[in-house]
Amino acid sequence: MAARARALLLCAAALLSACSSESKWEDYYRDAVVPYYLYLPGSASPSAPAPVVVVLLGESASAAECFDLWQPIAEDRELALICPELPDEALSDTSAMELRMGEVLTSAYGEASLAPRFFLAGFGDSGAFVLEYAFRYPQFVSGVSVMSVEAFPTPSSSAAHAPFQFAVGESDRDGQTAAEAAAETWRQAGLLVRVVSVAGNGNRPNQDFARLVGELASQTSRQTMP
Repeated sequence: MAARARALLLCAAALLSACSSESKWEDYYRDAVVPYYLYLPGSASPSAPAPVVVVLLGESASAAECFDLWQPIAEDRELALICPELPDEALSDTSAMELRMGEVLTSAYGEASLAPRFFLAGFGDSGAFVLEYAFRYPQFVSGVSVMSVEAFPTPSSSAAHAPFQFAVGESDRDGQTAAEAAAETWRQAGLLVRVVSVAGNGNRPNQDFARLVGELASQTSRQTMP
């Protein structure tokens, strides 16, 4: 009985946290065909489009929780941030995911002056999707960072211009081994890849991952600036 009560309390706490995040960031919420959160740095202008980070966390966290984790980093590094609200079932349908991504990007780019290429970040199954997306549409992607991906797609030299970062929980030994093996295969295909450790077991996106995404996104934005 005590264990059940503890589990219920944890669930309630998680719900309260999600609701708190939604309320906190309501001014950044875009109620579009596919809802999303958008942060724009004050420095963005038609003559200086803002570098963009798009973060997909799938079932691991809501769009509001994504925004809660990444917005301070985006603000500090003067990055535009897009956190789409994607239903869990969409992850099993690549075509549906691509359509939803297109809706979000069309809406965001129609509202603000944004750099033509964007940085992609993803966790778990969403991470696998953004890796595939980078190979399908390399002309739009400046770089990619993923965490706790279990299935890595076949690499393509079409995205050789973009750096890739595989983050793995420091206590996830199997994940480390899989990421290192995938990275070596990708390097042989001519891609720039690094594997990094983050705190914890890799079960949820965390501050370490968010920080690493911000750092690499900033680096790629400087390299792609006209």
